[in-house]
Amino acid sequence: MVATDFTQTQLQQRNFAIAQVLRWTESIMWIFVLTFYSGAVVGLTFSSAAELDSADSSFARNLWLLSYGLVLFLAVFRLPKIIRLASFNPLIILCVLWCGLSVMWSIDPGISLRRAVALLMTTFAGLAFAARYDWNEMVQHIACVALILCFITIVLVILNPTRGIMQEIHPGAWRGPFVEKNQLGGIMTKCFAVVMCAFAMRPQRGWFWVPIGVLCFTLVLLSTSKTSLLVSLACLGLFISLRVFRRFPFLRIIVVFGFVSAVTLIVSVLLIDPAWALGLIGKDPSLTGRTDIWVLLIEAVNEKFWLGYGYGVYWIDPLGPSYQIREILQWPVPTAHNGWFDAWLSAGFVIICMFGLLLFMTVLMALSRIKHGGVETYWVILSLFFFMAFSLSESTILQQNDLSWFLFVATASKLWAREKPYWRPGSVPFVARMRIWRG
Repeated sequence: MVATDFTQTQLQQRNFAIAQVLRWTESIMWIFVLTFYSGAVVGLTFSSAAELDSADSSFARNLWLLSYGLVLFLAVFRLPKIIRLASFNPLIILCVLWCGLSVMWSIDPGISLRRAVALLMTTFAGLAFAARYDWNEMVQHIACVALILCFITIVLVILNPTRGIMQEIHPGAWRGPFVEKNQLGGIMTKCFAVVMCAFAMRPQRGWFWVPIGVLCFTLVLLSTSKTSLLVSLACLGLFISLRVFRRFPFLRIIVVFGFVSAVTLIVSVLLIDPAWALGLIGKDPSLTGRTDIWVLLIEAVNEKFWLGYGYGVYWIDPLGPSYQIREILQWPVPTAHNGWFDAWLSAGFVIICMFGLLLFMTVLMALSRIKHGGVETYWVILSLFFFMAFSLSESTILQQNDLSWFLFVATASKLWAREKPYWRPGSVPFVARMRIWRG
């Protein structure tokens, strides 16, 4: 009898050890997938930024096929939950399917089809990631990726400064393993936001996450990206406001008043004297040429207003529909530098309406978490904020092989599925604190 009990104990210990190894292996795989979607892994495979910038090669595409295969492998045992998450959010599926249908009227059906499949896989990866982890586990994994990206950037700058630091255009600005400084700034802004959220969910690890957050913000400064700096500061302000609002209910009126006043002041200054306001942060009124692109794109949008040119094809051919814009501006414009314009060019006004409705409803669900949610509220609010902020200056909406779209899908799918709030062990729920405060 004693021997039998001993054998059962050994079996339980062995099974537990095997389960732990499998969980750690799965976590490492997901961290690799997230790092891959940041663009850092692809960037490290090229010896120079110039090669990376022109990397529409079969080699780069094969690297992404490897990532897709890994996602499918990780998702195979979570398929029922993935389908369940997708069923709760049909608008995301409709948006992706509409981009796929644009092959029917695309000016280059082959490229549209290939990139629509990549968009489908990116969306599927976001759903699979959300299906696998709860709010806390999801944020902690993304925060680990932030640490890895900081490490890659610093090591690359030390070992190969001509690759990690821009030399000709914007000399001295850090770009790490990416094409240019704004990409590094945008990635580090997301890292800064997620590290703050990881700290809010696990404050006992503040000794670890606070220095990492400082490092992320420092890399934003070294990138010299003004947009990323402003979004980072706004994320910090939002984080502090949420923390005060949730921990000190009697200050919530002051917090709301301060937030509304700050937004009103910023908007007023931009409307009254935009040149002066932008000059304070070193920006010209054209937003480094972005407004020049947008003015020219209005005519291009009107030519194919309802359906667009096909998913992901407007900018591909130097002699295609974007040729005139490049000739007028006299530089090889790669994108619209605006997610809404690029989405419109890809799939027309129809996709703008569908995605606009999706985003509006997602934001409403996120705001409701401020009152009814747990500590996941920090990530929900901050991730949606930086997604919307960067969509105004970068191509992030319905973008294939893109970390921003991956994170948006993962967060939105949990919100639409009304996943239960996450509370730190031993903490008092926010709603309960409100009831206590009101007496």
